[in-house]
Amino acid sequence: MLEGTDAKVYLINYTPEMEEARSRGELRTNSFLRLRKRSLGRTLIHVEDLGDAEGLLSNPRYPDTAARQLLTRGIMPAEDGWAGWPGRYQAALCKTSREIEEPNDLVRGRKRSRVRALGR
Repeated sequence: MLEGTDAKVYLINYTPEMEEARSRGELRTNSFLRLRKRSLGRTLIHVEDLGDAEGLLSNPRYPDTAARQLLTRGIMPAEDGWAGWPGRYQAALCKTSREIEEPNDLVRGRKRSRVRALGR
């Protein structure tokens, strides 16, 4: 069973790829994982273990990268009031997204004021 970043619990069938990852010491309790389904003639699950979930949140590079990926797709993270690790994850993404967007908002505001000034 895995808890997703959407605060839902998922039952994932154990696969040979997961067994290989476990034998390498990955997929431990409290690890942050990325699972991707691939279909190359047969369905495979690509398992990426990003390490300790708490450590991931304390590393500023991960929330920055994740927030930028969401913003590029037009998604602005929002806090839904979740507790526990999913709530801390969501808060980190929201905070980082706001920090990324603030300078962009200032630049957009300056551009709008210049356009208005030129139109007068």
